[in-house]
Amino acid sequence: MSELLRAAWLTIEPGDYEQHMAGIGQAQANAGLMAAWLAAVGPSEIVLVAGAGTGQMFDYLAADAARPGRMVFTDLNPVFLARLRERLGEAATVVDDIEATQLAGPYPHAAVTLVLEHVNWRRALGSFRQWESRRVLTVIQENPADVASAVTPGRTVPGTMNVFRESARPQLVPLAELTAAMADLGYQLEQVDPAPVSDGKRMLGCWFVRTS
Repeated sequence: MSELLRAAWLTIEPGDYEQHMAGIGQAQANAGLMAAWLAAVGPSEIVLVAGAGTGQMFDYLAADAARPGRMVFTDLNPVFLARLRERLGEAATVVDDIEATQLAGPYPHAAVTLVLEHVNWRRALGSFRQWESRRVLTVIQENPADVASAVTPGRTVPGTMNVFRESARPQLVPLAELTAAMADLGYQLEQVDPAPVSDGKRMLGCWFVRTS
């Protein structure tokens, strides 16, 4: 399934992606979760944002909440990163695959926002150790108990985003399983910040700290 999702993300039009994310409130919610986590990052420390997409969430972040000049942004899709550079100007970007990252650390702070649902997430978590990250933010999607699919049944989605309904279906990551897998890698769950979005769903901003 991760191969289908990987191929699908290379076909998504940035405009379709941004329209969908803003329309269901996830871009705004993710921005708030990111801002809260970034508040604990020192002004000179480097942050790696993996699977950064088009950088849309930065439209909803106050100027003092993010410092793109101290960030490195990665994504599998070079078209998305081009859009991110247009948006943020000074941003440093690298085409990289979180399942088989080519980046070496140290990146003391690393964030992934709605990425794990679209990859082999257990394999992807190993990247945090390679990056030597001591603080990690993962934002995952939590659905109501009666909605199993990542894309809400019956919701209209724009253009190329329909691939996630038709063939390449994202898989939700249960918080308990994520917490256990991160513990196996030496990371402890510090806090979970929920942010409600459309269709009764929540974004969960999960803060992990390295303990071993």
